[in-house]
Amino acid sequence: MNKEQLIADAARRSGMTQREIRNGLNALIESLVEAFENDIDVAIAGLGTFQVRKRSNVKKYLPEDGKGPIKGIKGSRAMCIVPDRRFIKFNPAPYINREYREDHSPRLIKVDNKKN
Repeated sequence: MNKEQLIADAARRSGMTQREIRNGLNALIESLVEAFENDIDVAIAGLGTFQVRKRSNVKKYLPEDGKGPIKGIKGSRAMCIVPDRRFIKFNPAPYINREYREDHSPRLIKVDNKKN
């Protein structure tokens, strides 16, 4: 579902116009982005929690295919440092998580291996 489909569905369910829903959704998105920029977690009851997380810098080795900084020297491994970065993690509300798991959990089927 994309943004326009979400707006149309919300308008149909609420009786509000699509313009009103779009304005409200845009304001919500702006508020979320501002909170994330300020490292503020956002919890929406019934939906879930958006958490701003930080990944520390890590050292990674470049592949040994000759495309790294030491070209043409077989077996040479170059290391680079991937800088710190922030990301947003979403944890769904327990109700949503439970409903999704019930609908999408693997089904166990009893198999009779006895041959007659």
